[in-house]
Amino acid sequence: MDEDAILRGLKDTFKFDTFKSNLQKQAIEEICKSKNDVLVSMPTGSGKSLCYQLPAVLHGDKTTIVFSPLLALIKDQIDHLVALKVRAASLNSKTLKAERDALLSDLKSKKPATRLLYVTPEQAATNTFKNLFENLTKFDKIAYIVVDEAHCVSQWGHDFRPDYLKLGLLRANCSVPYLALTATAGADVTKDIISSLNLTNNLKVFKTSCFRSNLFYDVFYQNMMEDPYIHLKMFINKCLKDDDGVKKEDKACGIVYCRTREQTEVLANKLSNLGVKTKCYHAGLKNKERLQCQEDWQNGEYPVICATISFGMGVDKSTVRFVVHWGVPKDPASFYQESGRAGRDGKPSRCRIYYSRTDAKATEFHLAHDHSKAMDKEARRIKAENAIKGFKKVVELCENANECRHKLFSDHFGEPPPKCVDKCDICKNKKAVEKMVEEFHAKCIEYSSKGFSLRGSDYADMYGGGRKGASDEYKEYDSEGCNGFEREQQAKKESNALIQKQFALRRGAQEVSQKTIEKLFSERSRVSAAASTSSKVKGLTLATREQYLSKIAELLWDNYKNCVDEEDQVMDKKDVEDCGVDMEYSVFTVNTTMTMYRNSIAKMISAIKRCTGDRIVYETLLTFTPKPAKYETLGDLFRNIEKEHKSKDRTDSAEGVDVNRKSGAFQTARQVLEGNGARGQRKIDEFFGKNGSEESEVKADDNMGEKKNRDLKSLFGDESEDEEAKKVDTNVEHDRKDRKRRHEDAKHKRQEKKQKTGESSIDKEYEKFVESVESNGEKKSEQNGESSNKIRRNKLKKTEIGNLVVKLLTPAYVERRFESRDTFKSTARNISHALIDKDENEIKEYVENFLKKNDEITSQTVL
Repeated sequence: MDEDAILRGLKDTFKFDTFKSNLQKQAIEEICKSKNDVLVSMPTGSGKSLCYQLPAVLHGDKTTIVFSPLLALIKDQIDHLVALKVRAASLNSKTLKAERDALLSDLKSKKPATRLLYVTPEQAATNTFKNLFENLTKFDKIAYIVVDEAHCVSQWGHDFRPDYLKLGLLRANCSVPYLALTATAGADVTKDIISSLNLTNNLKVFKTSCFRSNLFYDVFYQNMMEDPYIHLKMFINKCLKDDDGVKKEDKACGIVYCRTREQTEVLANKLSNLGVKTKCYHAGLKNKERLQCQEDWQNGEYPVICATISFGMGVDKSTVRFVVHWGVPKDPASFYQESGRAGRDGKPSRCRIYYSRTDAKATEFHLAHDHSKAMDKEARRIKAENAIKGFKKVVELCENANECRHKLFSDHFGEPPPKCVDKCDICKNKKAVEKMVEEFHAKCIEYSSKGFSLRGSDYADMYGGGRKGASDEYKEYDSEGCNGFEREQQAKKESNALIQKQFALRRGAQEVSQKTIEKLFSERSRVSAAASTSSKVKGLTLATREQYLSKIAELLWDNYKNCVDEEDQVMDKKDVEDCGVDMEYSVFTVNTTMTMYRNSIAKMISAIKRCTGDRIVYETLLTFTPKPAKYETLGDLFRNIEKEHKSKDRTDSAEGVDVNRKSGAFQTARQVLEGNGARGQRKIDEFFGKNGSEESEVKADDNMGEKKNRDLKSLFGDESEDEEAKKVDTNVEHDRKDRKRRHEDAKHKRQEKKQKTGESSIDKEYEKFVESVESNGEKKSEQNGESSNKIRRNKLKKTEIGNLVVKLLTPAYVERRFESRDTFKSTARNISHALIDKDENEIKEYVENFLKKNDEITSQTVL
């Protein structure tokens, strides 16, 4: 094909009078010969796409297949070609059936009208494409096979795509020339491209210098700015100011790259509030939303787009005047490609990094994590190590002022250092940059030093505030002797500091003020590790945790009040809230995302409600140990006094019930166990010992063992041993007299107090209670035998049976002997219903035998 035909095609179809560069012209001429494979490596904006589009159009009777990694890139290319009246189409998973059928019909015709067919590498593995490719190859209807963004084929590259490796297999029965195009190909990547795509020995390589003289690179530091968002806004306005009298779609625009989706949304919102029309773009949006966002930006509706690195590959917009990286770029290759989207029209443009060491540490952590996960596979390990090396080079570029910014790219691509002169901040004014870097490091050291200071630290989770709390308490006590003037001066100083802080909050950005508020709030928060809320779980706030804690505490208190007998309630509302704090913290510590945290809390709330509905005490409440009493505030004092009064009332009541046990005020063994356990008294095995049938197995070696047996016989009775029964009756009588004497002493003291202060209604009620206990005690010995029989055959309530069965089955559930949680619940329910008329000992015996017979319990297990 002669040079005149190429120039006519350039002018008639693509509306260009000349080529963008001599290298571009040479590459197109070589490709039009259709003799050799060609590798084109040019910077973004150098006209790589024209290198295959023009030859494809000039081959009017054949189709060129283009493999491209992104649907957004494909759409952009097709829209551009259709506007030039070039027949181009795409075959991908989003193509409608009618369009697909029409496209396949055209491609299978003798002379296809489609000049360029864009396909994703994933689509190349489908049977539809394989059949189509076989047809096109068989009848020689393919002009070229183009691999765009060819660096994706290399594991050394920053955008490695495994499906790209399979594209070389298409050459097995095809002699069509291969064209590989990339903007970011270092020496290692170039070798991988050649070997993976099976490019021939007579390969022609066209490579231009990576230095772009119209791009100015500089670095600024976020921790040195009073408000980074205001600084960014001023930079954007400066870059976009020369736009008067220009069409909307041709106006200057810019891209702000962020590391995370959350950053894109936050930054877009900040800039919009500051008067800069901005949209965000990330993978979390729906496909339709992403495409609409990209079109709005390209059409000039929004001059700025905040995006993750998924945006922009192959996006052809020549009027991008700035590219900002809000944080640290991933590696030199990706930094070069992303920043290279600025100034494609050759006009001066700016590329800036707003560096944050915090962001750098976060990225470094993720890279190290990926490296640790990749140790089992050699290829993944090498890729992870290369990613870490590349990232460290970019960090070194940002934290030092030693070398030209452009030299980072020339070193990466194996080229000699460029003649920058004044195309970066270091070459333009090195002393100013060195001073700024020095101040940056000083700020970082200052920040690190503050991190070890006790001032402002959060010790609320420690008992008594930890050492800091004890020190403050001592100082506060010691300072009570200070005169009033000193205290007044201190109060005035603190008030002024608070006022200045509030003014600073009004002057500062919204995010800064929010952080300050969070910090202040954390000092008074009820939840554990309040200061770590936002850093531990992204998007989670203290207010949200507090709301969930309030809900959990409310439901726990409702469960406790309704499912625990009133006489056994040893915890107050604050104790239950402390239990809720521990439960919320257990969820907070094991989740790292807002969604996971909310789901876990929702499951917990649902479980508490379910237990309350079934009249079952929530398991955590049963195992929770109330915190030791505090004496820090007046409220603590009142609370402790109230708890002591309630505890005393329960103790007195228990003594009365003990006297009354054999005279009709019957208690089950389980109730005695729960009552004694709640008051911190002896355990059930310490109190009851063993019954007569087991006496041979537990012969006591000391007096305590004998006392256990005596206590057991006094409770259950033993007709075969009258002498022991008499001894027990004597002991009980002595105990009754001792208690009666104590009650009389207490009564005498109250009468003396009443003479001084007057008798209260509480004293009257207490005397009635004592008299009832004493009168019941007189009848105790008469009803001993009858009461013993009642205890022996007492029937439990339905809820008590359910609780007992669940308690007995729980160890087996912990050992994973149950098939599932539902199996555990249904088994406990069925056993509870079957043993509705049994006493506690029979239930225990049945469950024990059931567990012995069945090592593994499933839904098919028969009771």
